[in-house]
Amino acid sequence: MNPDCPRCGAGCSIRFGRYRRADDAQLIQRFRCKTCGACHSSATTTPTYRQKRRRLNRPIEVDISCSTSQRRIAIKLGCTRQTVARKIAYLGAQARLKHAAWLEANGPFEHVQWDELISFEHSRLKPLSVAVLCAFDQRFIIGFGVAAIPASGPSAQRARERYGHRRDRSASMRKRVLSAAADHMPQDVVIDSDEHGRYPGEIRKTLPGATHRTYRSVRGSLTGQGELKRTGHDPLYWINHTLAMLRDNIKRFARRTWCTTKKTSALEDVIAIYLHYHNTVLLNTKASKNLPMAGCDG
Repeated sequence: MNPDCPRCGAGCSIRFGRYRRADDAQLIQRFRCKTCGACHSSATTTPTYRQKRRRLNRPIEVDISCSTSQRRIAIKLGCTRQTVARKIAYLGAQARLKHAAWLEANGPFEHVQWDELISFEHSRLKPLSVAVLCAFDQRFIIGFGVAAIPASGPSAQRARERYGHRRDRSASMRKRVLSAAADHMPQDVVIDSDEHGRYPGEIRKTLPGATHRTYRSVRGSLTGQGELKRTGHDPLYWINHTLAMLRDNIKRFARRTWCTTKKTSALEDVIAIYLHYHNTVLLNTKASKNLPMAGCDG
């Protein structure tokens, strides 16, 4: 069946020859609308429409999810860093759509774990909080959020002198993540977390029927990027293991790295790409094998 005309919406398009796309040498069918006379093709409505180097989408998606920096990806693929940055923005948007479909197919999640890791943008004096919600006993990442927080500890005074007062936006971010995930969890969901002072009130307001269980934080071990705990039995093992994987597989999250985040929006795109890759490839479940990768449309 011929597609509808994207200009006028009429369903009377006829075949109007083919052309070979220069980017990947595929033969693309062209159509002509009998109502308005406009021409279009089978690629007009795809997400990769008018992309010149769509063959780079999949390699960039895999590399950015496997602890490779943007500069090294550009050298490896023979493109510019600007091309990699634009591809990451596109792949991030596609990964969010794929993740929404994945949640619909794999939810609801009756038992989850909730925690945050600390990163930074531009300088360690400008920290960021990254909240992650994962499924208990499965390690699926259900949702995440990124927010600016003020520096603490010995560097707090130096941060205020250099960059001024920095607002704590983590509370609104956590509420936003929990509200978005509430559609994929039952009302009596069980949430495990550490003893963060703000978690009980935020969970009670967002998910009033949830059972919130808290556990005392334990000093991190040398392995697992400092996220895995130095203890025999860790009740928060699933979220700690997930955070350790984020630090190991996203280059800018590593404990010792010179790769830094310059824009929070770019960090969110990278996490979104990794989230979909984590759920559909790294965990390698049968339920996720039928879902496409974020850059495979077109």
